[in-house]
Amino acid sequence: MNTLLAIFSAVFLTTFLAAPTMGAGWFWDAGNGFGFAAFAGLLYLGITSYQRTGFRAHQLLGYTVLAIAVVHVLWFLLGDAAVVEYIKIGAPVYMWAGIFGLVLLFVLVTIAVVPDRQKVHKNYPAFRHWHRLLAIIAIASSAFHIVVSHFYLATWYQATLFIALATAPFGRAWWIKVGRLPIVTPAALLLVVVLFVGLFSAIRNLSL
Repeated sequence: MNTLLAIFSAVFLTTFLAAPTMGAGWFWDAGNGFGFAAFAGLLYLGITSYQRTGFRAHQLLGYTVLAIAVVHVLWFLLGDAAVVEYIKIGAPVYMWAGIFGLVLLFVLVTIAVVPDRQKVHKNYPAFRHWHRLLAIIAIASSAFHIVVSHFYLATWYQATLFIALATAPFGRAWWIKVGRLPIVTPAALLLVVVLFVGLFSAIRNLSL
């Protein structure tokens, strides 16, 4: 749980380094809060994936992170009809990067299921290699979506720090040295998501 809390704290605190009380209203702040939560969950999946045990726990968390990302998308599509303009041809590149990241996350989660995995990869080492590569691309695409949009990360130092956080799962050799990190349950992850999204929205909308 400590690792999860550290990742969520780092991601969300980065958004408060400049204009911490400036928000876009409860609806938009909550929706974007789910987006940051999905990204933090993706980083947590990457960091804890280097251990050889806990495949089922990792898989369940993958489903949960995907669900959080879907909530982020549906929150806006169902809550504001104008948002559909951002997923049409000609939409900003950062929006397409977010969509690409979501699609990759869906692929990562679904192909990891054993029957589907064996259709694509005949051996486990090959699966691990491509799964890791697609995860890196998904993280990079999602980070691009967040940083280039400039929502809550308006300064260069916020963007730099956020990019640095996005590279955390890439240090495979270092995380192996750290040793096994306990994997939280989906329920624990959802509890942390609700807590951080609530605080993220409240601080920006209830500030004095």
